[in-house]
Amino acid sequence: MEFGDILRKSGIDPKGVLILRHSPPEAELRKVLPWLANEHPDVFNTYQSTQHPRAEAAMTKAKHVASFIGHGPGKALFVGLYEQAGSKLITDVDFRALEAVQLLTDLGQSPDPDPAKHRSEYQHFDLRLTGALSEWSGRLIVNWPPPEIGWFKWASKSTFPIHAITEDSLLVKQIPHWKDVSLTCDALKVCPEAWRAELRRWRGIYFIFDTAQAKGYVGSAYGDENIWQRWSTHAKRGGDAKKLKHCDPRNFVFTILEVTNHEMTVDEIVKIEINWKLRLHTIAHGLNDN
Repeated sequence: MEFGDILRKSGIDPKGVLILRHSPPEAELRKVLPWLANEHPDVFNTYQSTQHPRAEAAMTKAKHVASFIGHGPGKALFVGLYEQAGSKLITDVDFRALEAVQLLTDLGQSPDPDPAKHRSEYQHFDLRLTGALSEWSGRLIVNWPPPEIGWFKWASKSTFPIHAITEDSLLVKQIPHWKDVSLTCDALKVCPEAWRAELRRWRGIYFIFDTAQAKGYVGSAYGDENIWQRWSTHAKRGGDAKKLKHCDPRNFVFTILEVTNHEMTVDEIVKIEINWKLRLHTIAHGLNDN
């Protein structure tokens, strides 16, 4: 069984379906693209609404666009089926001014769909997510036919064998162990709600690394929303920390040094925080002022 069979069973002619496999070269954007597809569909749709000239020409002819995200070598994860409802020319200046494009740019994407051949304007497609095949979103994995570098293909001209169908959506994976959590400021803005819930639950000692200065900051979290609340505050021009206020949060990387027991008192947590500051020398050589 292949993807074309699923289309036909849903009454959709594969001849009119252009299939896209999104796999951004930018590591940060590639990491968060499934999050955007699942929880920020308007931003994800903006991402795929402009294309390189050859893909643009193909999309103009399409009735539907089947959107996938790269899922390892030779694999693609289904996001959704979109109606191609037309397009309009948009200037490069107007496109860059879109809020979603600014967020994508912060995540590493070049706002120009064809940086090698800069164009002053390009087609901006109106892609409308349909209800068709929605039950497969985040669950259907297909084999991507070679050459893998060909990231847009017609459903009727290639075969996309079904590799797997998962029970749960893979667009949002479970948050890693707290020792492995590492988020840039921009990734923090779009991280899944399930991750935010865990960050609200975790209290303890965290570390912020400013990549521009190669300096760190140690802080503690024990309020109502714990680590999430503190990180959200720091993401807004450094928050209430004296030295961090003069830093650009876009250069911040957030990690966790230690998760503490909820039964610990504030004084006990602060003592652990001070110990980490001394061990990491963030007062003498970092961004802590005390």
